[in-house]
Amino acid sequence: MSTRVDDELAIRRTLAAYCVLVDDGDFAAVAELFAPDGSFAYRGEVATGRDAIVHWFDENHPPERRGKHVCVNPLIDVDGGRATVVSDFLFLRFIDGTLTTKFVGRYRDAFVRVDGEWRIERRDIALLEAPSP
Repeated sequence: MSTRVDDELAIRRTLAAYCVLVDDGDFAAVAELFAPDGSFAYRGEVATGRDAIVHWFDENHPPERRGKHVCVNPLIDVDGGRATVVSDFLFLRFIDGTLTTKFVGRYRDAFVRVDGEWRIERRDIALLEAPSP
């Protein structure tokens, strides 16, 4: 039986693995971090299921658009075999030879335990937008 600390560490590992695997372009491994019927939502697009998630990343993350994802400040609430996680992220990329912050935002995740492993059930991504004047 896992403890709350074990659960939080496993979820934090999944958050970190997501960043590393997306940056490396290993989209099949990214999809394995999701539940089989998991969903990924970004800017009005939703990919549901591992095959659709791989396809979405293949289409939207060609090598020339990759960079480094950094995920910080995860707030993890575990309730049995489910968890909610809110974390902040930033995405860095070289633009004209200068390392630049391209996006900053927030991940809102629902996690579920599948066969003893924590998997992302749904990831909603919200970009930080400048307030309207």
